[in-house]
Amino acid sequence: MKNNKIYKEIQNAISENFYLYPNSLRTKEDVVFFILKDNKHKYLGIAGPEKKIDRYNFSERQCNSIQIDKESSSLIKFFKRNEINFKILTEVFPELLPVPIGSSPSFGFGDRLGNANAAHIRIIKQHEGIIPVLAQQSVRELEKTKKDFEKVISNSVWNIMQDGYKGVWAADADHIKDMESFIKAAEAGMTMYTLDTAEHIDEKVLFMDLKKIKENYNLDTDYIKYLKKKYLDKKIKIGKTEIIFSSITIFKLAILYGKALSFIKEIFLFLSSRINSFDYEVSFDETNTITSPEAHYFLANEMLDSGIKFTSIALRFPGTFEKGIDYLGEIKEFESSIRIHSFICRKIGGYKLSLHSGSDKLSIYPSFTRHTNGVFHIKTSGTSWLEAIRLVASKDSLFFRKLYKIAYDSFDENKKAYHVNLDKKTLPLDLNKVSDTDLPSIVDNKDLRRVFHIGYGTILDEEKGNIMRLLFENEEKYYQYLIENFEKHFDAFKC
Repeated sequence: MKNNKIYKEIQNAISENFYLYPNSLRTKEDVVFFILKDNKHKYLGIAGPEKKIDRYNFSERQCNSIQIDKESSSLIKFFKRNEINFKILTEVFPELLPVPIGSSPSFGFGDRLGNANAAHIRIIKQHEGIIPVLAQQSVRELEKTKKDFEKVISNSVWNIMQDGYKGVWAADADHIKDMESFIKAAEAGMTMYTLDTAEHIDEKVLFMDLKKIKENYNLDTDYIKYLKKKYLDKKIKIGKTEIIFSSITIFKLAILYGKALSFIKEIFLFLSSRINSFDYEVSFDETNTITSPEAHYFLANEMLDSGIKFTSIALRFPGTFEKGIDYLGEIKEFESSIRIHSFICRKIGGYKLSLHSGSDKLSIYPSFTRHTNGVFHIKTSGTSWLEAIRLVASKDSLFFRKLYKIAYDSFDENKKAYHVNLDKKTLPLDLNKVSDTDLPSIVDNKDLRRVFHIGYGTILDEEKGNIMRLLFENEEKYYQYLIENFEKHFDAFKC
């Protein structure tokens, strides 16, 4: 039967107390699977002959069964959206699971609450050619939201099921720094692994002259001899410019990135021993060191020569990338940087450039997408959380003010985990002077955005249940806010 006919039959059978998501229907051997909700919960619904439904062994049945019609022996059964049922559902429909996406243009939608991906999918459906990374969470975010990688993937799958997405998607274990977290991510089935190298980079050497370097480091190692033989005085034409590796440049690169390159290879070999196919992103952005053209060429070339197959690389670009607000810096300086880094990327080949902390950096999207020739990865996260906060502001002004007070009181502690150039003394003690009607738009204030952005962990510790209830009750409005926000992001690609 066609889905529209099945939809009408199921819709007619269920009571007015349920809403059936029209795009969620999937069929397997005369059994129809779908998502529906009542005024409190969402369920996995299954319609078909009772024996065929029961053979799947779904757990935690909810509500009473409903007969589709008097003449039919088919029933509708309701099940909880739990982890056991997630695993059964993805065995029935393995296409629901994430896959590696390689060098295709991609966009990361961090979904800290696990309920925003349905809106993200609606955006992606309007922008063909960009693959969504729907399950994207860092270890830091997992700790603050009390989740694990398995939960991140299952949340995305339930959203995919709900909105009927049929395309490919990826799951990014973001900014991982330790082997234990890589093990957990691999066991959960993540498909993209982003290694944060910050703890393995020795930035002190950048501020030393040759005399100081010789006093503090051994320059007579086999590794440095190997690099001098490989790179000394080598001239590499990059577009209209040329980069040259002098002795001091080689010394600094070896000391700055040597340990990081070893760790990158260690993690790659580990993942390769566990997983047949995966995307590997290497991040150098969480440092104070702006990535020079020489450093980019050196790092990419060394990784490839070491047999490391990486999909993308996140460099440290000039300017400041603070959470939840636009780029801070000279646009021309960023454009000059991305131009030459894009030339290097194309010259070496086989990977794409990645822009981290990409939420709301609309002023640099045009140059980033243009110079990368549309082959890129962009990560966002907190911007979706902020639209949840906007929804709260629009529906419950008193509760919104309470959330601000929580974020304000915990600001100094929250700030320890994020780079935010903001002094608490400049923030309002409360929002009592702001009218209720102005509260949703105050979420656009760049200072308050950062306060809420980094305060999510503390806010969720105290008020997650009430936030989730408001979002559930006002789901379409929440989706509308998300869609409007990401339309701005995707429209910036075209500028």
